[in-house]
Amino acid sequence: MFTTLNITKIEGTSHGRQLWKLTTPLTFMLHVNGGDVTVYIPRGFVTDFASVPWFLWPIFPPSGEWCEAAVLHDYLYSRQPCSRFLADALFREAMFQLKVPLWRRVAIYYGVRVFGWLFRGKSI
Repeated sequence: MFTTLNITKIEGTSHGRQLWKLTTPLTFMLHVNGGDVTVYIPRGFVTDFASVPWFLWPIFPPSGEWCEAAVLHDYLYSRQPCSRFLADALFREAMFQLKVPLWRRVAIYYGVRVFGWLFRGKSI
């Protein structure tokens, strides 16, 4: 479950994608195996949402019903508080919670599993 996503457009782009800044913190909470996972993304964090190549935008635009999941993933990749595998798994679970259709979830998840190493640790 996510708190409400509040963003504002800022100047600049990242690889042709518009940049956005959180105007309030975003929190992702997950209850799993009798425990809780909570990721707190601070106000001011900058995202470009999903880092999708421009030629795939007609099918997988940078923003959509997965926006909160993309912000979570950007945060986990840029701040590196966990392994890449865990960041990708939390991204997949977040898309499930946001009710992203299965076909889209699977395609996006495997896209980050295959190509995510290109972006891990890079700031926007």
